[in-house]
Amino acid sequence: MKAHIAKYSTVMESWFPLGGRGDTQTLFNAPTIIAITKAHGKSSAQIIIRWHLQAGNIAIPGSSNEKHIIEDASVWDFSLTDDEMSRLATINKDRRNANY
Repeated sequence: MKAHIAKYSTVMESWFPLGGRGDTQTLFNAPTIIAITKAHGKSSAQIIIRWHLQAGNIAIPGSSNEKHIIEDASVWDFSLTDDEMSRLATINKDRRNANY
């Protein structure tokens, strides 16, 4: 999909990049994500958002919690390695997490 839309100067938009209501903690507690959080001293949300940005996606996390909003925006002081990017990509199950 990304290769197809790139021909039109369009980028992938990630709605609910943190899993959506009901699935956030499942994603946050994935062993791959937990291992990478420890390597960088970042939260699961920050690792996921950084992965999306480095992958060239537009990530749109949502929160009404001021602490979470600030945390979600604080992803510019680190980068994921190529290996970490690949490991995170394997979490994809080609399924939608939200049903709304």
